[in-house]
Amino acid sequence: MKKARIVGFVLLLLLASAAVLYYYVNRPNVSSKIEISTNPWVGFTPFIYAQEKGWLEKTPFHFVWLVDLTDNARLYDRGFTQGFTATQYELLHFKNKNTIKPVFLIDRSYGADAIVSNRSLDELRSTKKSIKVYLERGSLNDDFFEAFVAENRVEKIPFHLIDASQKSIANLQQSDDPVVILSYQPYLSGLLKKGFQPLASTRTMERFFVIDALFADEAVFVGKEKEFIKLKELFTLSVSRLHDDPYEYYETIKGYLEGQSYEEFMATTTQIEWLHQKQPEKIIHYLEEQQVKTDRLLP
Repeated sequence: MKKARIVGFVLLLLLASAAVLYYYVNRPNVSSKIEISTNPWVGFTPFIYAQEKGWLEKTPFHFVWLVDLTDNARLYDRGFTQGFTATQYELLHFKNKNTIKPVFLIDRSYGADAIVSNRSLDELRSTKKSIKVYLERGSLNDDFFEAFVAENRVEKIPFHLIDASQKSIANLQQSDDPVVILSYQPYLSGLLKKGFQPLASTRTMERFFVIDALFADEAVFVGKEKEFIKLKELFTLSVSRLHDDPYEYYETIKGYLEGQSYEEFMATTTQIEWLHQKQPEKIIHYLEEQQVKTDRLLP
């Protein structure tokens, strides 16, 4: 009887040790989380959908939701995030861009980024006043405006660039003075409602391509390929839900859309070209010409 008790005690001890070992091996580890910053751009909403559906809970990914594009760099430079969703132009503005690579392409903007104004381009050309231009400095908006000026040959117009967040840009009202505004969806919808008219967009520009992607520090990606592949699968599943039941998709994510109606949101989905399942050689070549390293792109 005593021997049986000893054997039973040893078994219990072994089971307890195994349970403790299992806990420490499988316990949630905050440091293992991969923090990714993003914003409610239409092409990034599949991440919102996946998050709201609880699909990300068993992955290491945690998304930090921002408003301004330039906040990606601030958080990454301070070590708060290991990745971000953005355009290639945001990447080009990073100090240590050589260690950051696109993991998978998301979309090409095809009208969802625009330059709007309360004047026509001809009226702007004829004005003698200094024209205020509201945009997020240090982001693709710098490059967008520079390309717009060159393509339309309006270098002589007295533009005065004003750094502004998208929140403050979204609150701009019509005025008697001529203004130019650079914005993107979902914030762009509100400006169009107020009567601002498009001067140019990523649909009309001939030599300006805006590519959105998921970017990550290469040191984080190495060894986590399976996790990133899973994230891409969940992203793809979210996009398929958008196509299959757009209203359910909208209802799931609408809290992030800055007041966009269902109709407005669906209109923005026609202003991008999805790239997560296809990676056109033209796009890859364009990125490589801009010194964006593409060797870590998932198939």
